[in-house]
Amino acid sequence: MGLKKCPRCELNYIRDDEKYCNVCRRDMKGEAEAEEAAALCIECGERAAVRGSELCALCLREARRQENLAKLADKRAAGASIVEVDMDDMEVPLASEDDIPAREMEEIDRELGGGADLDEDENEDEEAEEDALE
Repeated sequence: MGLKKCPRCELNYIRDDEKYCNVCRRDMKGEAEAEEAAALCIECGERAAVRGSELCALCLREARRQENLAKLADKRAAGASIVEVDMDDMEVPLASEDDIPAREMEEIDRELGGGADLDEDENEDEEAEEDALE
């Protein structure tokens, strides 16, 4: 009594006196299909589940739609986040004295404490620091 491969599936071994393996016999009788048809959707419990899934076609479609909506919301939230900018990286065009009207320059000088005097004071302070270092 020897073994041979099943002529139908060529996967399982059977005895020489058998025609098909147990798996093929069940498949030919329709028992395997009855088991698969009995699986109901775990979400709705009304329709048969899609092969390889626990959900029916409608529930599976809705689950995928919800996943896509969640991904889209995450992308929108990431795009709307506040961007921090380092002030050193920003370039601000400086206006020349010709661009600023004389009246505003006078006002700026008053607010800063004399403007031209300020520049002279800064130069004197720098010279004093250089002298101290020497």
